[in-house]
Amino acid sequence: MGNPNLLGNKCLLDKGDIIGFFASSQTSPGSVLPTLDWAYDIAKKEENVVMSGFQSPLEKEVLEILLQGSCGIIMVLNRSIYRKVPERFSEAMSKNRLLFISLESPNVILPSKRQAARRNEFIASTVSTLVFSSVAPTSSLYPTLQHYSTIKPIKTF
Repeated sequence: MGNPNLLGNKCLLDKGDIIGFFASSQTSPGSVLPTLDWAYDIAKKEENVVMSGFQSPLEKEVLEILLQGSCGIIMVLNRSIYRKVPERFSEAMSKNRLLFISLESPNVILPSKRQAARRNEFIASTVSTLVFSSVAPTSSLYPTLQHYSTIKPIKTF
């Protein structure tokens, strides 16, 4: 893998404690409210930085909460970097709260499972703390949770 493509505030990568967030696409009802409460708490603090793919439904909900707050957000795409930043991200970009990262070449526009797995490994290996929501043993995120639970601090919902 070559160097990742970056768009936005690269200084967010220099923050000490970056939180990686993963949520399974199959959401457990009991994990939703605690996850959203966590997101509201994290979003309030400027010193927090959350890195995720923000692709599953719950990850997208968390992203919307974070965008309303003041924390830093690092969005790792499993496609090429944006040529034009979508309007919904403009406020966070203008406040230097947002960084997009792509591990893919400029001609990759459709996401794939292989790219998602590579993105998830990048996130898990880059951050200092991991948060998992709704990860059951049948989830594709479960091996990541198992592997990193012996290496990094982990919170689960």
